[in-house]
Amino acid sequence: MKFIVALCSVFAATISASPLEARSQSVTVALSNDQSGAYSGVSFSADGTDKTIPSLYGGTSVGSGGHVKASSIQLTAFPQTISCILRNNGATLTTLTAQHTFADLDGNPNAAIPVDLSGAVINCHA
Repeated sequence: MKFIVALCSVFAATISASPLEARSQSVTVALSNDQSGAYSGVSFSADGTDKTIPSLYGGTSVGSGGHVKASSIQLTAFPQTISCILRNNGATLTTLTAQHTFADLDGNPNAAIPVDLSGAVINCHA
């Protein structure tokens, strides 16, 4: 009986010490077009893979006629370890983190000029 209790204790310790399968965390990113008033928040997995902006937002209010246009981007729900890089046609537009959750995409805080994100990808990891 003592052997069985000891064996069960070792088995339980081994299970609790083994690494758990890493689960991908979710992030919600919102795009806004301040000229049209369009706004859309989309949740997706922060798994470190590139996701095209048209596939995420093409069917939303910021996507129209095959184009996605936005003047700003914002993290709205995210883990504290999040890092998201937005690239448009290969050029980095911005990096969003838990400390830097908003970016003006046109680069001019005094204007609201939508940027065409039809060639953009976002890559988030937590």
